[in-house]
Amino acid sequence: MKNTIKRVMALGAAAALAAGMLAGCGGNGNSTAGSTAGSGSSAGQEITTLTWYMSINPVAADTDKVIEALNEYTREKIGVEIDYKVMANPDYKEKMPNLINAGEYFDICFTSNWTTDYLQFVGKDAFMDITELLPQYAKETWDFIPEAEWNAVKVNGAIYGVPSYKEMGWQGGIVYNSDMAEAYGIDMTAVKTLEDYTQVLATVAEKSKAEGKDVVGVSGLTNAWPMAAPYESLTGNPKLPAAGAVAEFNNFADMAGQAVFNQYASEEYMNYCTTVRGWNQAGYLGGDPVNYDSDTANRDNDFNNGALFSYFIQYAPGTAESMTASSGHGVDFLPLMDPLFETRSAMGGLLAISSASEYPEKALEFINLLNTDEYVGTLIRHGIEGQHYTAVGDNQVDKTMGGTLTENGYDYTYGWQFGTPFNQKWDISYPDNIEELFQEYNDSAIISPNNGFTFDAVPVETQVAALTNVISEYAPSLETGSVDPAEYIPQFLDALNANGAEALVTEVSNQLSQFNAAG
Repeated sequence: MKNTIKRVMALGAAAALAAGMLAGCGGNGNSTAGSTAGSGSSAGQEITTLTWYMSINPVAADTDKVIEALNEYTREKIGVEIDYKVMANPDYKEKMPNLINAGEYFDICFTSNWTTDYLQFVGKDAFMDITELLPQYAKETWDFIPEAEWNAVKVNGAIYGVPSYKEMGWQGGIVYNSDMAEAYGIDMTAVKTLEDYTQVLATVAEKSKAEGKDVVGVSGLTNAWPMAAPYESLTGNPKLPAAGAVAEFNNFADMAGQAVFNQYASEEYMNYCTTVRGWNQAGYLGGDPVNYDSDTANRDNDFNNGALFSYFIQYAPGTAESMTASSGHGVDFLPLMDPLFETRSAMGGLLAISSASEYPEKALEFINLLNTDEYVGTLIRHGIEGQHYTAVGDNQVDKTMGGTLTENGYDYTYGWQFGTPFNQKWDISYPDNIEELFQEYNDSAIISPNNGFTFDAVPVETQVAALTNVISEYAPSLETGSVDPAEYIPQFLDALNANGAEALVTEVSNQLSQFNAAG
């Protein structure tokens, strides 16, 4: 990662912009799309209309106003205007695949591993190979997004989408009420392992009860297991039994010599389940930890009100500071691992260009602007200055406009789905050094040993479906300490083996060997 994100993004921007303007007027296939330059556009420049399908939640009331302001700017800058087709995330997940399959025309669309599946639609030739176009028409974006991100989104060596570059990978840990920890005399710096956290929970239980309170010690355990013993997910789904060891974490010694293994058969899994079983039996997790974990609104309310001390999360820089501002008490973060970047980390959000797009060069110029222009980044996330926010200093905005607004008609405070957030002014709910926090986080990320490997599940799709059902049946109870692991893990492993765990591990291993041989 470069030393300072914005400085690198700005280098050469003027020259690239000039090149983009010339490309828009030259013979590169970027002709008009039914409109010509109007008032406010560069003299004589033809305007290309790009159709952009976008998934964002919720669809803000003043979206049309913001897109109108965006188009005023992009017509002048790069000779482009946007026909914006935005849908709320649930609608997009249902409708966009149908539109693509029906041959609906578009230039740009949002894709990921959770909606309008990137790998699936690359396989259907719905997205354009932009490998050769990127360095020419999105040079700044190409330069500042790290190589590991580009490698992660390659399919058979080619790039079909521009990833949203934000935090590199994922980092598991625990957010906790730091005011309560201080009041109870808890030294969180002494916690190095999950087992160490047992004493913290015991202190919270003892001292809260002495005050006449019933404080839940920790929640979020249904997502905690991969944080306790991090591994590389080789299927793209960390719950499926096909993992790879990451040497930097020094775990899974019992799986030595196996490039792919069933993580549920490891000593680490037994140790994790045994630890949380003790927490459950001691009453540190509340009455029904499985259901409590699923009700995040209730969890957030309990945390803010001091009825919950801590919970497991996948952390992003600035989260503790933002939670402190919103919760009414101090919040800090206890990391359980360094950040881990693996293939699936880059699949959370990309902008792809349709293989049928008539204007791929202009589409890439627009995506480049989304990723590098501070005015565009701030506009698309926060709206119009004076209507949706007020500026605070040089680098921040206040969506409440000094406390006068509660609903301002347009706000996507972080807005990672639009592209990198490093080209925006940040909301005042984030610390003023937020970009430095991201840089420290990204610089510390461990790149997984098989980054770029994508698993084709078609040969074992029957086994994957069956294994998913088995994991849903056993894992939540085991991973919240609701059942005895000595009794139930053997049953769990028998069920996994009976439903194709060995076939899945073998298939992943074969595909991984082919991937490494080709690399």
